[in-house]
Amino acid sequence: MKKMFVFDYDGTYYRDESELKDNIQMMEKVRKQGHLLVIATGRSYQSFIKEVKKYNIKYDYLILASGALLLDKDDHILSAYPMDISMVKSVDKLIEPYHARLKSQIYIDDFMNSETLSKLNQVLKMSYTFSKHPSNYDIQSAIQDYTNNEFKAYVVVGTTVDYLEIISSKTNKCEAILDLQSKLDDKYDVVTAGDSENDVEMLIEFDGYLMSNHDPTLDGFKLRTLPSIQAIIEKELG
Repeated sequence: MKKMFVFDYDGTYYRDESELKDNIQMMEKVRKQGHLLVIATGRSYQSFIKEVKKYNIKYDYLILASGALLLDKDDHILSAYPMDISMVKSVDKLIEPYHARLKSQIYIDDFMNSETLSKLNQVLKMSYTFSKHPSNYDIQSAIQDYTNNEFKAYVVVGTTVDYLEIISSKTNKCEAILDLQSKLDDKYDVVTAGDSENDVEMLIEFDGYLMSNHDPTLDGFKLRTLPSIQAIIEKELG
């Protein structure tokens, strides 16, 4: 059976420019064999398309905003999971007591890079950057409790800061993959890889691979670990 390779971007498919270029060349050969490449990232459309143009990244499908938006390679929207606007505003106020450590905040709601995407004017993800602190996980729990689990919050650990990502609880990267599978005529064996908390669902569901540079808080999940995309391809395709 042909395979659908679903890779997180930052910290997985892209760790440095040299490795990224090697991964791009390798995956072009893999795609020519009939396998699919899906990039599953927490980034917005605008942010990721800059990477596509800069490095000439090729892919078959794109999962953005940690699962809140699913596109094909021609930017056609296959699925979108916006959040309730009133709840978004309430959550923003809920976070105010933590603003002393807040570095930045972004609402992903503006997709003006293509005519197709400009038709979508909804908040798909809230993203906050905080200075590193143990209570960042308290914010995560508070948001999910406050929204009665209508929103899902992830703490994505960075080198110098932590990122708090908030999306609709109706989706995640795993749900987006399952959604994509249901839309395809052909069947594929799914292979996933990632390094952060927002990758966990897809790694568990598809027995995926943690990158060796993964967030150490994920060690408790006892997932398979490999050092690189190249190592994953060699293991899966020989």
